[in-house]
Formats: sequence, C-alpha cells, structure tokens
Amino acid sequence: MNLAGPLRYWAQRDPDRMAIAMGDRELTWAELDDRTSRLAQGLRGLGVGLGDRVAALVPNCIEFCETVLACFKLGATFVPLNYRLAPAELAEIIERCGATAIVADRAMLDGLLEYDEQSVGELRCIVTASPRDGENLFEEMVAASSPEDPRTHFDADHPAFICYTSGTTGAPKGAVLSHRNVLAVCAERIAIDAWNATDSTYFPYALAFTGGLIAMWMPLYSVGGQTVLDDDFDPDRTLAVFAERGITQFIAVGSILEALTQAPTFEKTDLSSLRMLGTGGQAISVTMLQAFGRRGLYVCQGYGLTESGGLSLALPGEMAEAKLGSTGIPTPQTSARVVDAFGEEVAPGEVGELLLRGPQIMECYWDDPTATKAAFIDGWLRTGDLVKQDEEGYFYVVDRAKDMLISGGVNIYPAEIERVLAGYPGLLELVVVAAPDEKWGEVPALIARRDRNASDSPSADELIEYCRQRLARYKAPKYVLFQDDPLPRGMSNKVHKSEVREQALQILGLTGDSTRTTA
Repeated sequence: MNLAGPLRYWAQRDPDRMAIAMGDRELTWAELDDRTSRLAQGLRGLGVGLGDRVAALVPNCIEFCETVLACFKLGATFVPLNYRLAPAELAEIIERCGATAIVADRAMLDGLLEYDEQSVGELRCIVTASPRDGENLFEEMVAASSPEDPRTHFDADHPAFICYTSGTTGAPKGAVLSHRNVLAVCAERIAIDAWNATDSTYFPYALAFTGGLIAMWMPLYSVGGQTVLDDDFDPDRTLAVFAERGITQFIAVGSILEALTQAPTFEKTDLSSLRMLGTGGQAISVTMLQAFGRRGLYVCQGYGLTESGGLSLALPGEMAEAKLGSTGIPTPQTSARVVDAFGEEVAPGEVGELLLRGPQIMECYWDDPTATKAAFIDGWLRTGDLVKQDEEGYFYVVDRAKDMLISGGVNIYPAEIERVLAGYPGLLELVVVAAPDEKWGEVPALIARRDRNASDSPSADELIEYCRQRLARYKAPKYVLFQDDPLPRGMSNKVHKSEVREQALQILGLTGDSTRTTA
C-alpha cells in the first residue's frame, strides 16, 4: 500500500497520455514519473529521508503535485500549507510538524523569512519559478538529479500526509493520514462515483486543502484520470475549461457552483462532457440545483472533514431536491452514529453529535496525544458536528457544535438560518453568528453581502420577515449587517466565522462577554 504505485502503473501502461496540465503546460504519465523520481532523489540529496516532513507553500501549480508524488516515492510525509495564513501561523505549523524541507513560492517564502529568518532559514528551501533573477531551484534540482526511482519501502500505516485543520474552531491540529487511509478514501470515491481513467477534473481553487487534495485529486490520480490546474477561480473561464478540456468531474463548495450558474456564459456553454458535479461544506439553494438541472446535470452532495480524508457521507445527485439539505448516507466502508452528550444514540429526528468509524479515519493528531485522545470515544471519531437522521437513515448536518448558540435556554443553529436564506435574490453571500443579548443570552446576527448589480436589493426587515415565515420567530436574526467586501474565507472557501463575528460585534458596539443590546 504505497500511493506511488498508481503513478508507476500508469506511466508503464499509458506513458504518452496526459496526466496533468496547467495553462499551456502538460505532462504525460511518463514525464510525471521521471520528474518525480528526479525530485525525490534531489530531496534525498538534501537529507530528506523516510518519515521526514516536506512542507509546501505554493499556489496551485504542477510543482505542488510533483512534490506530493516525490514524497510518496521517498517515504517522506507531505504537509500542505494554507498560503492564506499569516506568517506567524505558518511558522507555528512548520515548527509543530518538524519539517525538514519546504517547497515554496519565492514571495511567500520571503514573507516567512521576514517573520522568522532563523527558524525558517534552517529548512532546506526549494523555490519554484520566480520572476526574481529567473530563480528556479526546483527545476534546477529536477534537471540535475538521477531519474532512478528510490522505491523506498514502508508499511501501509506510514504517514502520507499531515493535514492541518482550518483553525476555524480553535488552534490548527495536524491530522495524520496514512497511505492506508488515503487509499481507503480512493476506494470509497471510486465505488460511489465509478471514476476511471477516462475521467478528468479541474481545480480552480486551492488544491492544498483536504477536500481537494485527498477526496478529489487522489482518487482521480489513482485511476489514471487527468488533472487540470488553475491558480484562481473565474466563473466564465471555468465554464470554458469544462468545454475545451472535456472535464467530466467537478466538485466544489456551493458558492463556486452558485457563481457558475450566474455567469453570463452558463446557458450557452457546452457542458455535455460533465457527468458528475459535487458539493459539500456549505448550504446550497434549490435555485442552483434547478439551474444545473435545466442543463441536464445533478449535483451530488457529501460530507467529510480533515480527520476523515474529506469523505464520509454522500448523497446521489438525483436525490438532491428530494433530500434537500441532506449530506446522504455513510460511504460503503464507513459507519456512523448520532449520540447525545452522554454518548447514547438518539432517535431519528433528534439532534446529536456525529461519530464516525472507517478505514479512512486519521491515525492521530501529529505529536498531540491529548488532542488525539479527546478526538475519539471507544474507537469512534468525534466530528464536533451536530446532525440528525430522518426515518430513512439520511443524515442532515445541523451545525458545528461550537457554532450553536443558546437563546433563552433554546438551541439555535446558525446553519439552519443560512440554509433558509441560501440563494435569496440579491444576496451574494451570508453568514449567521451569535451576538450577546441582555435578555436571551445570545441571539442570531446575519452578516450579508448584497449584489450591487441586482435590480432590487433586500432590506434588513425583509430578510428578518422572510426568516420568521419559515422558522420559529426566535430563530430569526435580531441584527442584520450588510457589507460591501467579500466575507473572509479560508483556503477551502469556508467562511471564517470567528473573524466575521468579531468584526460584526465591533460594528454593533457589542463584545463577546457584553450584555449591552443595540436597537
């Protein structure tokens, strides 16, 4: 069980078929195999060996993927870094994982060095293409190294990745995912979506987060599919790539799919090659589902988290409207339970914490036995997500346990309010957070960005009343704030609620521990 195996296989079986592309640059399976062997030998020459950690701080690029595969061949452990983090946060993660080397974009590396020249300077740094003096240590290493495959041997439980959590609910923790874990994710994806070597996908969003890297790219790579990269998302360009490249599979968060349906070219773009669209991690609207439906496309939905390799529950696209809001049922090798605060299973329809067990679940948190112990209960992974099941066994994510607010002793789930407002005309994006209240303890506050080009922008009163008609009155937002700037998001495109809440409370004149109310 070595994740380098698929590369070796496809390089021998289909050496001249394209494996990966970005812009006008393409690599065949044979070229990818050769370059990653050379890179692995170059890393070995720098002192990187079995079990050492290699970090990557780059935007989407072919070099990112090559570094992952070189680590597999060498038996090193790959650590993807969220390049949107501040230098202090990045330096902390690099120190925590004990990285030996880093493959980095020159500008990003300079920011790190400026923050902590001594610690970062001790790393073996391999710089990718840079405008400065034409520097490209990465290419120099590949060109100068031996093409011999290292073929390092190790067991299936050897760490393949250390993926750090987003930090939206606390300090980032490094989930250790072994070769066995990742191959289990690949098997689950292939089983439920029937991917094969004729498939292809497109990444206009950061490949460095778990959902893209492990739940999307790894399965496609393992079956010999084609990967097309981009360094930024543009709706019209994405649609054009679908048509020009014949993309067959595309999975992205709901906001990206929504943007595609609103693009001027959506209705006239040839989407006949697409056979699977998927989403997860965000509330989605019936409007978006119906827009793709008119183009003959279903949108599959799913659930996963870093600790489970990004895939645990899945809902077939043809059931998306009938089971709106559901993330589906456990994937074939996954078991799931919903329990109360005492660890007892709850009845269908009742809210509880989701527990997971399966071959894709992480081994542990890197060098953090306390956090690892807290993450499991009797061998089951505690997700921290509040869910409920319907009578047919389909799961619905209600909210993150830490996002839930208690108003007058009653639980309110921000995600429930967000789902009601998803796709509301004139709103580009929104989020609901807890605001302190003198009478009720906490109340919902809605922060939204309106579409400046919309013919009729919704008012605060209109949105509150809309919620009151569809939810219990106490669930309707007490505060509504509009802003012009996009909501702050992490690399996986999820909204950073803690940052939004802090800014909103400042505007409202409230603080997290204040009991002052604002009219």
